[in-house]
Amino acid sequence: MPSITLSRVALLTSGFVAHLAQAYTQVDVASPFMYKNIDPIVFPGQYDKSHLHSFFGSDAVTINTTTSAELQKGCTNVENPNDLSVYWVPTLLYQKDGSWEPVPVMRFSAYYSLGDTKAEVPIPQNVKMLAGKATATTAAEMPAEAHAEWFCEGSSSGAADTNGFPSSTCATHLQQLLYFPNCVNTDTLETAYKAGQPGNYKACPAGMKAMPQLRFSVRYDLRKVLPNGWSGTAPVQLACGSAYCSHGDFINGWTEDAAQNMVEATSSKNKFAAVDGSLGSDGEKPTCKSADADPDHGTSDYAESVAAMGKRSVPAVGWVSRNRLVRSLSTK
Repeated sequence: MPSITLSRVALLTSGFVAHLAQAYTQVDVASPFMYKNIDPIVFPGQYDKSHLHSFFGSDAVTINTTTSAELQKGCTNVENPNDLSVYWVPTLLYQKDGSWEPVPVMRFSAYYSLGDTKAEVPIPQNVKMLAGKATATTAAEMPAEAHAEWFCEGSSSGAADTNGFPSSTCATHLQQLLYFPNCVNTDTLETAYKAGQPGNYKACPAGMKAMPQLRFSVRYDLRKVLPNGWSGTAPVQLACGSAYCSHGDFINGWTEDAAQNMVEATSSKNKFAAVDGSLGSDGEKPTCKSADADPDHGTSDYAESVAAMGKRSVPAVGWVSRNRLVRSLSTK
């Protein structure tokens, strides 16, 4: 896989702009509702195995979460009351007084688009997905299907540094993009990517149907925490390491009626379409206060999470986005 910067150029020149012109909907979150060293997909039921993650969406998530129904009992900090999904990414960190602290998130956005062909089915209840590879240490190890990108929003990022981040100060926000599978077997809930790439997707694998494609867009604001900027190696890291370990996780919590409305809303081209549902309208601000559903376990402190991982007795799991989830789970 080419460097992150070159990957972005390749997408732009191979039809990525056309992909952006497809109909889409999006939900926004102002900030994470918690930082915590859990991962209910990769390390279910375990508090001391995962690196630190930033969580957005339904606060009902715990180490044991497996279903949409569980998430739908929670409070969401998403600006759409019908979306009780949970989204998480490894926490981006900077150094403050000798310790690593979370970089402020300006906005997390989850985009849902058709890609190049109309979705055949809504995202099913109970679907779990991952994009990226948590153990990647080089650009070559990153799964190409996820199209992980780091760049400065609205300005040139220059060449990537040795860790895959922009090599010079961002005038506004440091932004990350990440693409998720867009095909699903509605019986087994296995997921996969269509052949091709954004702007030029082809068919789903045999036995699977097309569903709206989820894309993470995370904007980080470094201006206050790094007022002097940087030139060369960016003074940040992910909780899993360099930018090459970029990954994201998702458990579907959309209400069934809104998930169906999403398919209909994105069936026309070239425009944003709001997705409403039985719980309210798109854009409605949260009316509840999100909080950790299990505050007595795990940690939000990066150093403590590293110490806990140092004691774990199982090897690190390198989840790869192109793997179909059910099959992956059966081999771990």
